[in-house]
Amino acid sequence: MQQYVKWDHENNKILIGPQSIAGDDDNWCLFDEGGAIQNPRTQTRRFAYDADIQTVVGSVEGNPELTWEQVRQSNYGGLEDQLDMIWHDINNETLDKTGSFYRAIKAVKDGANKPE
Repeated sequence: MQQYVKWDHENNKILIGPQSIAGDDDNWCLFDEGGAIQNPRTQTRRFAYDADIQTVVGSVEGNPELTWEQVRQSNYGGLEDQLDMIWHDINNETLDKTGSFYRAIKAVKDGANKPE
């Protein structure tokens, strides 16, 4: 479905939209959002007017790869699981570097090193 935006040519920005119909006044343009953002923490979308096709076109800038923090966060597991590991380590008297909690957290940290 075609979409339209009201484009501010002086400041190169979208004023209204996107929406399915163009307004009645001037400066309404076809709109192409561009590619998908894969990582909202490291990517942004930029819009520009393409005079050749008379369309406001979006482009995605930035690195789509997960940051080391995001990798760690996704691999740590849920808080409930971590607390359960701690409880079992306390119960088994292994709340040290031999325990399951320490080994699990160390594996995550080793797998996604913090940059120097």
